[in-house]
Amino acid sequence: MGIHVREKRGKLYLDIYKDGLRRWEATGLSVSTDGVSAKEARKLAEIIRAKREMQLVSEAWDISDPIAGKQSLVAYAEQLAARKDKNNSLPKSLRYLREYAGTVQLSAINERWLEGYKSFLLDQKGLGKSTARNYLGACTFVLHQAEINRKIVRNPSVAVKKIRPNEVKKVYLVAEEIAALAAVPLQAKVGYELCRGFLFACCTGLRVSDIRSLKWEDIERTPKPAVLKKQQKTEDIVGIPLNMSAWAIINDGTIHKKDEYVFPRLAEKKSSSSDKFKAWCRQAKVEKIIGWHTARHTFATLSLESGADLSTVSRLLGHRDVSTTSIYAKTTDRAKRVAVDALPPIELGARKTTP
Repeated sequence: MGIHVREKRGKLYLDIYKDGLRRWEATGLSVSTDGVSAKEARKLAEIIRAKREMQLVSEAWDISDPIAGKQSLVAYAEQLAARKDKNNSLPKSLRYLREYAGTVQLSAINERWLEGYKSFLLDQKGLGKSTARNYLGACTFVLHQAEINRKIVRNPSVAVKKIRPNEVKKVYLVAEEIAALAAVPLQAKVGYELCRGFLFACCTGLRVSDIRSLKWEDIERTPKPAVLKKQQKTEDIVGIPLNMSAWAIINDGTIHKKDEYVFPRLAEKKSSSSDKFKAWCRQAKVEKIIGWHTARHTFATLSLESGADLSTVSRLLGHRDVSTTSIYAKTTDRAKRVAVDALPPIELGARKTTP
């Protein structure tokens, strides 16, 4: 491997020979007719050559790039955030990261700095614990990518504990309540489609964003019906088999174009659905307060109660961490009852009295 500074038509280039291949890279410098300026340009080009050589050697030996490590954390986070949906935690967290990180370089981030950022997020008024957890996770993602791209030697977030969210009781529906709702769907066009979408989510665990954006090209018919879709929130692809109930909800026998929405009225109308859900529950005599995410909770909880293992349910929900799915295991009272009832019987003998 070799790198040399070459001049061509008054411009300075890097002549790079690596792995049997030669290529030229522009330095952006020009050679002036003035001798002093030309000398300074060549001196600067030599500095660029030395830095470029360090980068290529680091790449060849699989060690961190000493030049890239000097990039600021915020600049790198902004670069990654530009590729994400605006509702992703990374773009949302940038205002807090900018305020706390300032111009700190990637190579300067360590466990103490991350612990400080964690405390900073937890101290922010109006920022819930769960959101703070997500924003810290976004920073962890940035550092993970920096490690992959050899901008840092190691990811310090590995040694920093995540923020534990407050435990909240997740509302879910039991089979009898789902049946009651399914028996009396709302009759208006938008309301009826809302009911169909909600029940479909109960069968698949899809988020409302994925229900609204679901197209027929995301539905596989053979060998058996299934959803194969990139999630709106995480951008990960999730595959979910469709049971008979789920397929019956969307299959009306019509041949649809691939770019058609499965729930077109939901795709068009994105206003609050709380009033419709309340009316539906009153009509079905279901006393719980439900929303779109109730369907996802229902799918997760009933799947676990039916005997599905945690890792399988985690994959169906599109969770990256099984610990996120384990929250649902804590809400399954029916499963707890089954576990307790399965314990071996204990028969206590009669108390003997002494004279």
